[in-house]
Amino acid sequence: MKDHPAFLRKLRVREHAVGWATPCPDVHASSGFSVLIRPDEPAGRYRFECVEAAEGDPCSTEWQLVKLLGLEEMELGLNGSRATGRLEAILLSEIGMRSIRWEEKPLWQRSAFQLLAGPKGAGKGTYLAGLGARVTQRGRNVLFVASEDSREIDLKPRLVAAGADERRVSVVKQHLQLPRDIADLRELALEIGNVGLLVIDPVANHIGNRKTSDDGEVRAAISPLNELADDLDCLLIGVRHPGKDRSRGAVASVLGSTAWVDVPRAVVMIAADDEDEHLRHIQVVVGNRSLNGNGRMFRIEGVLVDGLEEPITVAVDLGESAKSVDELIARDRRDAARVSGEQLRAMILRKLASGEKSREYLDTVAKDELGANPDSVYKSGLEPLRKERRIRAFKTGMVGGWYWTLMEEQE
Repeated sequence: MKDHPAFLRKLRVREHAVGWATPCPDVHASSGFSVLIRPDEPAGRYRFECVEAAEGDPCSTEWQLVKLLGLEEMELGLNGSRATGRLEAILLSEIGMRSIRWEEKPLWQRSAFQLLAGPKGAGKGTYLAGLGARVTQRGRNVLFVASEDSREIDLKPRLVAAGADERRVSVVKQHLQLPRDIADLRELALEIGNVGLLVIDPVANHIGNRKTSDDGEVRAAISPLNELADDLDCLLIGVRHPGKDRSRGAVASVLGSTAWVDVPRAVVMIAADDEDEHLRHIQVVVGNRSLNGNGRMFRIEGVLVDGLEEPITVAVDLGESAKSVDELIARDRRDAARVSGEQLRAMILRKLASGEKSREYLDTVAKDELGANPDSVYKSGLEPLRKERRIRAFKTGMVGGWYWTLMEEQE
């Protein structure tokens, strides 16, 4: 092994007549050493081939296989760097093709990161519980990253009410931060195995202190979710709340950086019906792989669950919708009620429970979720909590901004 390139040392390789061989990370993983690795001196790089791959397998083309092995293009040079010192191109004839595969057409794609947006009370959590239940019923596993809903009061009861197989649903215990914890999330999903749905709810809670309105910071945080969804061959849904001003339509109501709607493969939105308070419509409002078309509609109903006293909401599918979510969102111009100090303080404590947050972050979230202005955030939220010694503020250096954190109980 000492003569092997450094990048091969992290693969389980053995000698072979044409170079080395290693196990295939995809469907042939249990059939021995099926991936051949050979030096290509003229090209100045190593070549990879799965000898057992059939057309359409994820390991059937070299670039997909390299990605499955967890290698970077820079590692493939014979000298450990890009060997020729120049850029390379790949012939179109060497690139495989894959059709879109649907988890549930026309809304949800497999191997894709998609954004689900909808106002509070629109039924996003109830709908996702139903989707998760259907995924388990199809024999695949579901993984939730849920940082706002209670696991005991909200998440599990909704999934049970929707008929989910409890043995196929897992919930991440720790607070996840993007993009820092992408590798750990991938490892956990692979350990669970056969993950068909991964939900991050809400995704903005998991980008740390990055500015939700900064294109570069948002893009850096959520772009890796596209590759993660592709690697796991799963539907990955990030949940995002729209702002209070929805008069300009669905897409414009997703406040903050345009990266929130540009990076995901599609943006799906839920809107309440304009005639029936229990009816909801769900539709693709932005898609870069398929045309936006007719959506679906569902009704929010309550059902009793063994062991619980109160009815639990479920989403009952009613088929194709004839209404436009964009029009329903734009039509909803009702003025937001005045935000109470109690609402602001509850939001601040909920956000700080997962770690320190910048003042800018708290102002942005308060505007997105409650329609509150920064002055109200401080006067009705931060300052009363500080006086009660429940939170405290601190600066990061002489020129850094203010951050807020929960007070320790003993303080």
